[in-house]
Amino acid sequence: MKENHINERNISIRDVRVNLRNITNCICRKCPSYPGMLRELAHAEAPGLYCAHGKSRLDIEKKGCICSECVVHKEHYLDSAYYCAHAKV
Repeated sequence: MKENHINERNISIRDVRVNLRNITNCICRKCPSYPGMLRELAHAEAPGLYCAHGKSRLDIEKKGCICSECVVHKEHYLDSAYYCAHAKV
């Protein structure tokens, strides 16, 4: 069951949607922890945008996180990181 965490601005993590605007603004593929497009495509319906659809099905080696630099992260007032490695919180 997905959590419906509310951050300090009362915006639910579930409010982040997989849509063209968010896909275009997503910077997951630029992250040092990103597992790679080919590996991700083999295991997921849509690579990246983990803050919208949850963690990767792959094991993520944490090499740094750039979530806080992302427009999607900022526009939705998200307050967490490593969405690729952890379930939505």
